[in-house]
Formats: sequence, structure tokens, C-alpha cells
Amino acid sequence: MFIQSRNYTTCIQSNNLDSIELALTRIFDLEGCRRISQPPQPLSNEELHHTPWLLLRDLWIVGLFVGAPGWTIVKTEPNELLCRRARGASCPRLSELAMQIGCNAFHLGAYDHFGILLEADALGHTLISGAVDRIAEEENQFYDEQINIRGYSQFFLLNVSEEIRAVVKAPSPEQQQEKERRLKELDMLRESEEQLFDVQSEIGELLKGYFRQIDEALEPLLGGSHSYWHLWKNNLFTSAYTQQQQLAADGARLLYFQPAEHYRQLSPLSEIDGQY
Repeated sequence: MFIQSRNYTTCIQSNNLDSIELALTRIFDLEGCRRISQPPQPLSNEELHHTPWLLLRDLWIVGLFVGAPGWTIVKTEPNELLCRRARGASCPRLSELAMQIGCNAFHLGAYDHFGILLEADALGHTLISGAVDRIAEEENQFYDEQINIRGYSQFFLLNVSEEIRAVVKAPSPEQQQEKERRLKELDMLRESEEQLFDVQSEIGELLKGYFRQIDEALEPLLGGSHSYWHLWKNNLFTSAYTQQQQLAADGARLLYFQPAEHYRQLSPLSEIDGQY
């Protein structure tokens, strides 16, 4: 299936960036990763814009961004790094992070018509809801974790605000029927050239996948005044080299790690397979 858009966002229910930074540094240090102060320099424009994956084996980036009051937004390169287990671990890194800083966290992976919500509470418990677009024998797995509830994602483990809970809510049968009715109506209107742009625009909105809709709805609630919610569009790797001053001015922090040797020996394609 063609994926129209992707976004990977981790939300930590804490605004203590010092505590989050310390916990992440400790977690990766225990894996044998080395914290470095700056990304490797220099890079040619071609390397930076066309082949950044060549350096992924030698550099992990974790971006901490000031979110709405009481929240920190996290972006990583490789994507979904915190959703994966360290080598030999029994739980994903996000679970360990939540325990170390003593607060709730969740990760939303929105892949348009597919998506995942990974919840982790302060005790390290996790729950995963959603669906992945993978081969049949893996479709109930999210990396090393079992998907607890297939289909639509909702908050089952964490106690979040009603405003957030209302956004991450499966559509009712009545809402689905109304959506289908409106799509049929718009399809008939599209045959005429009157207001064609408006019709096409509304059809596009209605055809957005469930996970893309909740991803877009959560940004104004959690993204903060200088939102980096959709940083994936500009690429965290590129931003680390070209936007450091702007990121710092907005209160963001970029943490750089040299992965342990056993990670660097993996093929770049192993990121897709979840081995990071």
C-alpha cells in the first residue's frame, strides 16, 4: 500500500529537560553508546541532503523540544529508536525512560492508514494499540513488542486529559457512515467543474487516514509554541547540521550518540527491520 505521509512523535509528560536528558544519556551509556558533543564534521552538501543514511550507523540523534505546558516532544534518528529494545533488554527504551524519570510517556507513529500508539507509564508498564503494514506473520508485532489491541488506537493505559482522549478516539459507526455518504456526494459534484478546487480539498480531508488525522489534531494540543511536531518533513539529521542556532533559540536540545559497535556493524537496512 502506498503511504502518503509518516510522522514519528514521542511525548513525555514532563517539562524537565534536564531529567530527560540525564535519563537518556544513562540509558544509552548502559548499552555501550558514547555521548558526543557535536555531530561529525564536515559534510558535503551531497552527503547532507542526499545520502545521510551513510552516517546512520555512526550517529544517533535525540531531539528534545519544548511542548505544551507540562510536555516535552521527542524526535529521534533513527526513527522510533525509543520504541525498540536495547540488545538483551526485556522492554522498549521508552518504558525504561518513563521509569527513570517517573512519569508517563507515549509514542505515536502515524503512517496515514496505519499507525501505532505505544503507551508507557511511570512503573514501566506498556500497552500498544493500532496496526502495522507488514507481512501476515508480523502484523501483530511492533518490533519486539506484541500489539495488545489491533485496529484503532486509544489511550487504554495512561490517564490523559479529556481533550487529548477525545482526539485519539475511534470513529463511531454513525461517523463512518456519514463520511461515506459525504464522499459519494462529493464524488458526484466533482463531475461538474463548479467549485472543483473546494470539492477536491474536502475529499482530500475526508480520505485522510485515521492516524494521520489524530496526528494533526494532537499537534496544537501538545506541540508547543515553537512546534517541531512534524520535524520529519525537514529531517532531524539535516536540522542538526543546519539549524542548531534556531533550535537552541527555541529551547530545543539535540543529543548525539555514537552507537555501540554491535549496532554500527549492522546494515543500514537493519533500521527498517527494527534492530536498532
